Amino acid sequence: MSATFRYIQTGQTVTFTQQVDIDSMKGHPEYERVIEEDTPVVAEAAPKAAPAKKMGRPSKAEQLAQIEALQ
Repeated sequence: MSATFRYIQTGQTVTFTQQVDIDSMKGHPEYERVIEEDTPVVAEAAPKAAPAKKMGRPSKAEQLAQIEALQ
């Protein structure tokens, strides 16, 4: 979860991702929380996991399949 806060005097924004930082900024009198329209505040969207790549050198069968696909 991340939260964006705006400094009231200058209008600059800062985004925090750690919950302890978000909680401490909520009580700070010189900052106000910016509610983003497209991002829900309560529910956190689950990040999509990238398919894991196998470590190391590809097998001969994979190499031959790639060579045949190029021809």
